[in-house]
Amino acid sequence: MLWYKAWLETRGRFLACLITLTLFCFIFVHHAQEIAFRGDGPMRPGGLADYYRLLFVNQQFLVIMWVVSAVLLGMGGLVREKALGISTFTLSLPVSRTRLFGVRVTLGIFQAAALAILPWCAVFLASMSAGLPIRVSQVSFYVFLLLGGGLSYFAMAIFISSFVEGEYTAPAISFGVVLLTAIAFDAWLRPFSLWRLIAGDLSIDRRTYLLSPEFPWLGVSSSLAATLFMLLLALQRIRKRDF
Repeated sequence: MLWYKAWLETRGRFLACLITLTLFCFIFVHHAQEIAFRGDGPMRPGGLADYYRLLFVNQQFLVIMWVVSAVLLGMGGLVREKALGISTFTLSLPVSRTRLFGVRVTLGIFQAAALAILPWCAVFLASMSAGLPIRVSQVSFYVFLLLGGGLSYFAMAIFISSFVEGEYTAPAISFGVVLLTAIAFDAWLRPFSLWRLIAGDLSIDRRTYLLSPEFPWLGVSSSLAATLFMLLLALQRIRKRDF
């Protein structure tokens, strides 16, 4: 029942984001095909580098839409229900707040993973059907960057929504934090920028536009640690809060 309830609360946002991201990536790869090939002919000189460059650009746009989607998935929960006056029903269920929180977070992580994997699957299948030289290793690299680094944005949305009431206040604050941190790190701490990490900007070879064979484990591990820390703080807040 808890899983179904959580699904009903998020399915509209999730399905809208999934369709948007997948369609964007599918259309984008056709644009890459037009640039890499001369019509239906062979790949033009420099077309291979152009194709991988467009995959890199695809990740840049995908990161923007994915982060927005992850923040939206992180909204809701008991604090929002309290603002709407419906938290009494949820709290009357014979389950702990910890379990309610755990179901919400776990479903959100699965949904965020689907939003990272399925759009790149669309890119891979469209590229294969068009005869474009896509590599499984490159696709996997982009997906793992998005998930490993990007889940901290989802956790940040969960954290903020556990403190802030209101239908639009929590999303507004979350998007503001995303924007300000991206600008601040890009201006003064670019090597440590989470946004550039998940976009692949710190791992790309600017000549071939292929990702480095060395995965940025330190950056991704730090992001996952921050994710866990924010989720634990949010859980403590939900446990102690008076609804």
